[in-house]
Amino acid sequence: MRKVLLVVLLSGLFGLLGPGSAAAKEHDGKPMTVQAAIADAETALDNGRLGDAINESERLQRTRGLTKDEQGRLEVIIGRCKLVTGKFAESEKLLARRVKLSPDDTRLSEWYARALDGNGKSDAALRLLGDLAKKDALQEGDSYWALAQLERKKGENDAARAHAKLALEKPIVLQSDEMEKEIHQFIDELTPKKK
Repeated sequence: MRKVLLVVLLSGLFGLLGPGSAAAKEHDGKPMTVQAAIADAETALDNGRLGDAINESERLQRTRGLTKDEQGRLEVIIGRCKLVTGKFAESEKLLARRVKLSPDDTRLSEWYARALDGNGKSDAALRLLGDLAKKDALQEGDSYWALAQLERKKGENDAARAHAKLALEKPIVLQSDEMEKEIHQFIDELTPKKK
């Protein structure tokens, strides 16, 4: 019994079982499957728990034997993590590949457009975000906020103000009081003054 316990402890300590093994990660005291780990990372990103998503994605990257679907979902998670951490070129590359494989996936297109914007490709980002907004397909406040800023640069102040207001109604990944104040100030600056 002691030998088995010692082997399990040492294996977990030194990673001998590998991150994909049942003993590699536990959630609520139960071993976590690869599918559960992927879902956990996706949920962490959706809820603004960036550190948890990054940690989970790093574990998953070391996992052997992922299916094609699991690899694709992991690539999206990594691309989203890169997007939120400001690594736009890396995010753009990863998300471009996923968008090419799933061109009708509006969530992928939304994240890809923000990566384009962050990577200095404002015109392409504006077109893509604008098209998604017309279809009411943007799901994150971050995307409406990026669109509003791009529209303002182009002199489209009415659209920019409307999209900034929508940014406040949708979830923002890294919500802060400063960002909210910045968006409110943006709206105030674009609101026509009454005479």
